[in-house]
Amino acid sequence: MLEIKSGHHRVGIYPALGGAIGYWLCQDTPIFYPLINSHLAKSANQIIAAYPLLPYSNRIADGKFEFEGRKYQLDVNALNEKDAIHGNAWEREWELESFSKNSVTMILCHEPDKDSKKQWPFSYKAQIKYTILETGLSVHLSLQNSDRCNQPVGLGFHPYFPRKDSVEVGFTAKTVWNNGNDGLPQGRMSIDGRWAFNEMRALTQDEQLDNCYAGWDNFAFIRWRYSNAYLSITSSHNFQHLVLFNPENKPYFTLEPVMNMNNAINMPEISDRGLTILKPGQRLEGNIFYSFSGD
Repeated sequence: MLEIKSGHHRVGIYPALGGAIGYWLCQDTPIFYPLINSHLAKSANQIIAAYPLLPYSNRIADGKFEFEGRKYQLDVNALNEKDAIHGNAWEREWELESFSKNSVTMILCHEPDKDSKKQWPFSYKAQIKYTILETGLSVHLSLQNSDRCNQPVGLGFHPYFPRKDSVEVGFTAKTVWNNGNDGLPQGRMSIDGRWAFNEMRALTQDEQLDNCYAGWDNFAFIRWRYSNAYLSITSSHNFQHLVLFNPENKPYFTLEPVMNMNNAINMPEISDRGLTILKPGQRLEGNIFYSFSGD
Protein backbone atom coordinates (compact mmCIF):
# COMPACT_ATOMS: atom_id res chain seq x y z
CA MET A 1 0.00 0.00 0.00
CA LEU A 2 1.11 3.57 -0.78
CA GLU A 3 0.31 6.55 1.44
CA ILE A 4 -0.03 10.20 0.45
CA LYS A 5 -0.30 13.04 2.98
CA SER A 6 -1.14 16.73 3.31
CA GLY A 7 -1.74 18.57 6.58
CA HIS A 8 -3.91 16.33 8.78
CA HIS A 9 -4.97 14.14 5.83
CA ARG A 10 -3.62 10.66 5.02
CA VAL A 11 -4.80 8.43 2.15
CA GLY A 12 -3.79 4.79 1.66
CA ILE A 13 -3.89 3.42 -1.89
CA TYR A 14 -3.70 -0.12 -3.33
CA PRO A 15 -2.21 -0.11 -6.86
CA ALA A 16 -2.38 -3.92 -6.90
CA LEU A 17 -6.05 -3.99 -5.96
CA GLY A 18 -7.89 -2.00 -8.57
CA GLY A 19 -6.28 1.34 -7.76
CA ALA A 20 -8.56 1.41 -4.72
CA ILE A 21 -8.36 3.62 -1.64
CA GLY A 22 -7.94 1.66 1.58
CA TYR A 23 -8.49 4.62 3.90
CA TRP A 24 -8.80 8.40 4.01
CA LEU A 25 -8.23 9.84 7.46
CA CYS A 26 -8.26 13.41 8.77
CA GLN A 27 -6.24 12.99 11.94
CA ASP A 28 -8.01 9.85 13.22
CA THR A 29 -11.40 10.55 11.64
CA PRO A 30 -12.32 8.25 8.70
CA ILE A 31 -13.86 10.29 5.89
CA PHE A 32 -14.38 7.31 3.61
CA TYR A 33 -15.67 4.22 5.42
CA PRO A 34 -13.29 1.23 5.16
CA LEU A 35 -15.02 -2.15 5.02
CA ILE A 36 -14.66 -5.69 3.80
CA ASN A 37 -17.25 -6.12 1.04
CA SER A 38 -17.72 -9.83 0.49
CA HIS A 39 -19.93 -9.00 -2.51
CA LEU A 40 -16.88 -8.05 -4.58
CA ALA A 41 -15.22 -11.34 -5.50
CA LYS A 42 -11.75 -9.97 -6.19
CA SER A 43 -11.48 -7.95 -2.97
CA ALA A 44 -13.50 -10.27 -0.71
CA ASN A 45 -10.94 -10.25 2.11
CA GLN A 46 -9.53 -6.74 1.71
CA ILE A 47 -10.54 -3.51 3.43
CA ILE A 48 -11.66 -1.07 0.74
CA ALA A 49 -12.95 2.48 1.23
CA ALA A 50 -13.33 3.66 -2.40
CA TYR A 51 -12.56 2.46 -5.91
CA PRO A 52 -12.81 3.60 -9.56
CA LEU A 53 -15.61 2.48 -11.87
CA LEU A 54 -14.59 1.96 -15.48
CA PRO A 55 -15.17 1.35 -18.31
CA TYR A 56 -18.75 1.54 -16.98
CA SER A 57 -20.62 2.14 -13.75
CA ASN A 58 -23.07 -0.18 -12.04
CA ARG A 59 -24.77 -3.10 -13.80
CA ILE A 60 -25.00 -4.64 -17.24
CA ALA A 61 -28.06 -6.89 -17.12
CA ASP A 62 -27.07 -10.57 -17.28
CA GLY A 63 -23.68 -9.43 -18.57
CA LYS A 64 -25.16 -9.16 -22.07
CA PHE A 65 -25.23 -6.29 -24.55
CA GLU A 66 -25.25 -5.55 -28.26
CA PHE A 67 -23.09 -2.83 -29.76
CA GLU A 68 -22.74 -1.82 -33.41
CA GLY A 69 -24.27 -5.05 -34.65
CA ARG A 70 -22.34 -7.49 -32.46
CA LYS A 71 -23.52 -9.35 -29.37
CA TYR A 72 -21.32 -9.70 -26.30
CA GLN A 73 -21.46 -11.83 -23.15
CA LEU A 74 -19.42 -10.73 -20.13
CA ASP A 75 -18.40 -12.92 -17.22
CA VAL A 76 -20.13 -12.21 -13.92
CA ASN A 77 -17.66 -10.52 -11.56
CA ALA A 78 -19.50 -10.25 -8.23
CA LEU A 79 -20.60 -12.98 -5.85
CA ASN A 80 -24.24 -14.13 -5.96
CA GLU A 81 -24.89 -11.94 -9.00
CA LYS A 82 -26.26 -12.60 -12.45
CA ASP A 83 -25.10 -9.21 -13.81
CA ALA A 84 -21.69 -7.82 -14.67
CA ILE A 85 -21.01 -4.91 -12.35
CA HIS A 86 -18.77 -1.82 -12.11
CA GLY A 87 -16.48 -2.63 -15.03
CA ASN A 88 -13.23 -4.53 -14.59
CA ALA A 89 -10.67 -1.92 -13.50
CA TRP A 90 -11.40 -2.48 -9.80
CA GLU A 91 -10.24 -6.09 -10.23
CA ARG A 92 -6.92 -5.35 -11.91
CA GLU A 93 -3.43 -4.48 -10.81
CA TRP A 94 -2.59 -0.92 -11.79
CA GLU A 95 0.92 0.18 -12.70
CA LEU A 96 2.50 3.01 -10.74
CA GLU A 97 3.30 5.93 -13.03
CA SER A 98 4.32 8.60 -10.50
CA PHE A 99 4.37 9.00 -6.74
CA SER A 100 5.05 12.01 -4.51
CA LYS A 101 4.27 13.06 -0.95
CA ASN A 102 0.73 14.19 -1.79
CA SER A 103 -0.06 12.59 -5.16
CA VAL A 104 -0.06 9.24 -6.92
CA THR A 105 -0.80 8.43 -10.58
CA MET A 106 -1.49 4.90 -11.84
CA ILE A 107 -2.25 3.43 -15.27
CA LEU A 108 -4.02 0.31 -16.45
CA CYS A 109 -3.76 -1.19 -19.93
CA HIS A 110 -6.54 -3.65 -20.69
CA GLU A 111 -6.13 -6.02 -23.64
CA PRO A 112 -9.01 -8.52 -23.92
CA ASP A 113 -6.96 -10.98 -26.01
CA LYS A 114 -4.63 -11.46 -23.02
CA ASP A 115 -7.48 -11.76 -20.55
CA SER A 116 -8.54 -15.19 -19.32
CA LYS A 117 -11.90 -13.75 -18.29
CA LYS A 118 -14.43 -12.10 -20.57
CA GLN A 119 -14.95 -8.92 -18.60
CA TRP A 120 -14.65 -6.29 -21.34
CA PRO A 121 -14.24 -6.94 -25.08
CA PHE A 122 -12.39 -3.72 -26.01
CA SER A 123 -8.83 -2.51 -25.39
CA TYR A 124 -8.32 0.62 -23.34
CA LYS A 125 -5.69 2.55 -21.40
CA ALA A 126 -6.90 4.10 -18.16
CA GLN A 127 -5.31 6.50 -15.72
CA ILE A 128 -6.25 7.54 -12.20
CA LYS A 129 -4.60 10.31 -10.21
CA TYR A 130 -5.21 10.92 -6.51
CA THR A 131 -4.03 14.21 -5.02
CA ILE A 132 -4.52 15.04 -1.34
CA LEU A 133 -4.55 18.69 -0.29
CA GLU A 134 -5.10 20.39 3.06
CA THR A 135 -8.69 21.03 1.94
CA GLY A 136 -9.55 17.62 0.54
CA LEU A 137 -9.05 14.90 -2.06
CA SER A 138 -8.92 15.26 -5.85
CA VAL A 139 -9.68 12.28 -8.09
CA HIS A 140 -8.90 12.46 -11.82
CA LEU A 141 -10.05 9.61 -14.09
CA SER A 142 -9.35 9.10 -17.77
CA LEU A 143 -9.80 6.34 -20.33
CA GLN A 144 -8.42 6.19 -23.86
CA ASN A 145 -9.79 3.84 -26.50
CA SER A 146 -6.73 1.85 -27.60
CA ASP A 147 -8.76 -0.52 -29.74
CA ARG A 148 -9.28 -0.42 -33.53
CA CYS A 149 -13.05 -0.02 -33.20
CA ASN A 150 -15.48 2.18 -31.31
CA GLN A 151 -16.35 1.34 -27.71
CA PRO A 152 -19.03 2.54 -25.26
CA VAL A 153 -17.60 4.05 -22.08
CA GLY A 154 -18.69 5.53 -18.78
CA LEU A 155 -16.58 6.49 -15.75
CA GLY A 156 -17.40 6.80 -12.07
CA PHE A 157 -16.09 6.64 -8.52
CA HIS A 158 -17.45 4.55 -5.64
CA PRO A 159 -16.66 5.75 -2.09
CA TYR A 160 -18.28 4.43 1.09
CA PHE A 161 -19.20 6.97 3.78
CA PRO A 162 -19.80 6.42 7.53
CA ARG A 163 -23.37 6.95 8.71
CA LYS A 164 -22.65 7.73 12.36
CA ASP A 165 -23.53 10.94 14.20
CA SER A 166 -26.88 11.58 12.49
CA VAL A 167 -25.72 12.02 8.90
CA GLU A 168 -27.57 14.38 6.55
CA VAL A 169 -27.34 14.52 2.75
CA GLY A 170 -28.28 17.14 0.18
CA PHE A 171 -28.07 17.38 -3.63
CA THR A 172 -30.18 18.40 -6.61
CA ALA A 173 -31.07 16.37 -9.71
CA LYS A 174 -33.81 16.45 -12.34
CA THR A 175 -35.18 12.90 -12.15
CA VAL A 176 -34.49 9.56 -10.48
CA TRP A 177 -34.39 6.01 -11.83
CA ASN A 178 -36.09 3.62 -9.45
CA ASN A 179 -34.40 0.23 -9.23
CA GLY A 180 -36.42 -2.96 -9.10
CA ASN A 181 -35.63 -5.94 -6.90
CA ASP A 182 -33.12 -7.04 -9.52
CA GLY A 183 -31.09 -3.84 -9.06
CA LEU A 184 -31.90 -2.62 -12.59
CA PRO A 185 -33.76 0.59 -13.47
CA GLN A 186 -37.53 0.11 -13.55
CA GLY A 187 -38.62 3.58 -14.58
CA ARG A 188 -37.87 7.28 -14.34
CA MET A 189 -39.69 9.26 -11.67
CA SER A 190 -40.04 12.85 -10.60
CA ILE A 191 -38.14 13.72 -7.44
CA ASP A 192 -40.36 14.28 -4.44
CA GLY A 193 -41.09 12.81 -1.03
CA ARG A 194 -38.60 10.16 0.06
CA TRP A 195 -36.66 10.54 -3.19
CA ALA A 196 -35.91 14.25 -2.66
CA PHE A 197 -32.65 15.62 -1.26
CA ASN A 198 -32.82 19.17 -2.64
CA GLU A 199 -33.22 20.23 1.00
CA MET A 200 -30.77 18.49 3.31
CA ARG A 201 -32.31 15.68 5.30
CA ALA A 202 -31.30 12.80 7.49
CA LEU A 203 -30.33 9.48 5.96
CA THR A 204 -31.52 6.89 8.45
CA GLN A 205 -30.41 3.30 8.93
CA ASP A 206 -33.86 1.86 8.31
CA GLU A 207 -34.31 3.64 4.96
CA GLN A 208 -33.40 1.29 2.10
CA LEU A 209 -32.41 3.28 -1.01
CA ASP A 210 -30.65 2.17 -4.19
CA ASN A 211 -31.27 4.72 -6.91
CA CYS A 212 -29.56 6.50 -9.78
CA TYR A 213 -30.31 10.22 -10.03
CA ALA A 214 -30.21 11.79 -13.50
CA GLY A 215 -29.44 15.41 -14.34
CA TRP A 216 -27.35 15.79 -11.19
CA ASP A 217 -26.00 19.34 -10.83
CA ASN A 218 -22.49 18.11 -9.88
CA PHE A 219 -22.63 19.18 -6.25
CA ALA A 220 -23.55 17.18 -3.14
CA PHE A 221 -23.18 17.90 0.56
CA ILE A 222 -22.84 15.56 3.54
CA ARG A 223 -23.09 16.68 7.17
CA TRP A 224 -22.38 14.62 10.28
CA ARG A 225 -24.33 16.74 12.77
CA TYR A 226 -23.03 15.52 16.12
CA SER A 227 -19.38 15.58 15.13
CA ASN A 228 -19.68 18.95 13.32
CA ALA A 229 -18.06 17.55 10.18
CA TYR A 230 -18.88 18.42 6.56
CA LEU A 231 -18.00 17.03 3.14
CA SER A 232 -18.81 18.62 -0.21
CA ILE A 233 -18.55 16.70 -3.49
CA THR A 234 -18.06 18.51 -6.79
CA SER A 235 -17.41 17.00 -10.20
CA SER A 236 -16.94 17.92 -13.84
CA HIS A 237 -20.16 18.27 -15.85
CA ASN A 238 -19.90 14.96 -17.67
CA PHE A 239 -20.74 13.13 -14.44
CA GLN A 240 -24.43 13.41 -15.25
CA HIS A 241 -25.62 10.86 -12.68
CA LEU A 242 -25.32 10.28 -8.96
CA VAL A 243 -25.93 6.85 -7.42
CA LEU A 244 -27.24 6.82 -3.84
CA PHE A 245 -27.02 3.46 -2.09
CA ASN A 246 -28.24 3.34 1.49
CA PRO A 247 -28.46 -0.30 2.62
CA GLU A 248 -30.78 -0.97 5.50
CA ASN A 249 -29.14 -1.35 8.94
CA LYS A 250 -25.59 -0.96 7.66
CA PRO A 251 -23.04 1.54 9.07
CA TYR A 252 -22.29 3.06 5.67
CA PHE A 253 -23.87 4.54 2.53
CA THR A 254 -22.55 5.59 -0.88
CA LEU A 255 -22.84 8.65 -3.08
CA GLU A 256 -21.22 7.79 -6.41
CA PRO A 257 -20.61 10.43 -9.10
CA VAL A 258 -20.96 8.52 -12.37
CA MET A 259 -21.30 9.34 -16.05
CA ASN A 260 -23.68 6.61 -17.17
CA MET A 261 -26.98 5.44 -15.71
CA ASN A 262 -27.36 1.85 -14.54
CA ASN A 263 -27.53 -0.64 -17.44
CA ALA A 264 -26.98 2.26 -19.84
CA ILE A 265 -25.49 0.08 -22.55
CA ASN A 266 -28.79 -1.78 -22.91
CA MET A 267 -30.91 1.38 -22.97
CA PRO A 268 -29.98 3.15 -26.25
CA GLU A 269 -33.42 4.77 -26.41
CA ILE A 270 -32.56 6.97 -23.38
CA SER A 271 -31.03 10.18 -24.75
CA ASP A 272 -29.35 11.16 -21.47
CA ARG A 273 -28.09 7.72 -20.49
CA GLY A 274 -24.58 9.20 -20.14
CA LEU A 275 -22.66 6.65 -22.21
CA THR A 276 -19.90 8.01 -24.47
CA ILE A 277 -18.96 6.28 -27.74
CA LEU A 278 -15.21 6.66 -28.09
CA LYS A 279 -13.59 6.31 -31.48
CA PRO A 280 -10.12 4.71 -31.65
CA GLY A 281 -7.61 6.99 -29.95
CA GLN A 282 -10.23 9.19 -28.29
CA ARG A 283 -10.12 9.88 -24.56
CA LEU A 284 -12.77 10.42 -21.90
CA GLU A 285 -11.84 12.07 -18.61
CA GLY A 286 -13.36 13.72 -15.57
CA ASN A 287 -12.59 15.17 -12.14
CA ILE A 288 -14.12 14.81 -8.70
CA PHE A 289 -13.15 16.85 -5.63
CA TYR A 290 -14.02 15.99 -2.04
CA SER A 291 -13.66 18.95 0.34
CA PHE A 292 -13.72 18.07 4.06
CA SER A 293 -14.13 20.27 7.11
CA GLY A 294 -14.33 18.98 10.67
CA ASP A 295 -13.29 19.56 14.24
